[in-house]
Amino acid sequence: MKKTLRIDPRSGIAADRFAAAMIGLGVPEKDLFKVVRSAAKEEGTLDVHAHLQILPDGSKAYQLHLADLRSGSPLSWEVASVLLRQALDRAEVAGEFADFALRSLDILRSNAGLSAPQGSEASVSLPVIGTAHTPYQDEAPYQPLKKGSAGVGAFYLDINPLYAAGLHELGSFTHIYILSYLHRSTDPELMVNPPWREENGEYGVFATRSPNRPSPIGLTRTRLYHLVGNRIYTGQLDLYDGTPILDIKPYIESLDSADSVDLGNDGWLEGSDHLELHRLGIPHPHPGTYQSSLQVTIALLAGIAYGLQILGVDLQTVHCSAQLAVGQASPDDQRVRSTLESQGIPYQRIDSPGGDTTPLGAVILAALEPVYDVEAVPAAGGGKGLGLGQEVQGGFPGSSPLILSLIG
Repeated sequence: MKKTLRIDPRSGIAADRFAAAMIGLGVPEKDLFKVVRSAAKEEGTLDVHAHLQILPDGSKAYQLHLADLRSGSPLSWEVASVLLRQALDRAEVAGEFADFALRSLDILRSNAGLSAPQGSEASVSLPVIGTAHTPYQDEAPYQPLKKGSAGVGAFYLDINPLYAAGLHELGSFTHIYILSYLHRSTDPELMVNPPWREENGEYGVFATRSPNRPSPIGLTRTRLYHLVGNRIYTGQLDLYDGTPILDIKPYIESLDSADSVDLGNDGWLEGSDHLELHRLGIPHPHPGTYQSSLQVTIALLAGIAYGLQILGVDLQTVHCSAQLAVGQASPDDQRVRSTLESQGIPYQRIDSPGGDTTPLGAVILAALEPVYDVEAVPAAGGGKGLGLGQEVQGGFPGSSPLILSLIG
């Protein structure tokens, strides 16, 4: 017999809180975590565990902790889709439950470009003039390595023959700038938590080198060795093999080199040991973060789909007891609104930050397509699960728990 799931989203909705609340509804913790870990590209790259918290009113709530332990480059959307399907197959999640997880990832991907602030809807279309070829298939450095095992010939650009005439006399320069389209960047962010500082802290994306930008354009300066037809052989590049090239400009020493009067500075990166690793071209890991890791996203989607199947939820009769309250201040608020509006999900707009809804939480709600029934009262004997967020406020995680009720 299928059961009706009722969501109380007054305090917001997030994927980790949703998964934690399902443990309270009866999903075996050990089995749920096995599914979450199996979604990792490599075994042991996700850490997940839960804590049981006793709230001030005596209620029991679960708090989920997830950490992406991978180093190296983020997942592409194509790889994420494959990994999610594989995780669902391993967990024997099928039918409407697998469809829910895959639909969630599709919604997240389709809304990845909708996170720009209101009033910034203008866009332009640029021709691709060529393609970069490098040894990097799965991981690429964050800046061109100063030293490496790859010799001359390992890095080159193939320019579309339509633009080959534009290469005339480019070979007279020793270095070039390459503008590229970072086609494997993930969901754009306006505020990022970069790995350059030991302590936590957010910075505007335009004050960082993060590849996950509203306009994912890369800038690389490298040596030009020689040209053969419409092929440019270069020094080290920080690009994946197959990266589209948008433009090439010569590095002009007299114009582009820093003079002795104004050498510039390192801004907020001043004194960073991490910056020194980049300056020296030393390879090093960049740990993923919960906010931006597509790895954690697919793991949570697989776990939630598994939990819904184990609980026997009827995905055609999901109910919501309230509309989400969404603020207007933070970049996450903007992303949440973009998702809800694009999927036709009703919400309340408020001036202050609204609840603890995350962009992925909004995607999950949209994929569930609930009926809003604020008057519904859970039937006697129905189960209830409470899920807490990771942020600690007033001695307890999260401002208030996400409540899931199971009826039937």
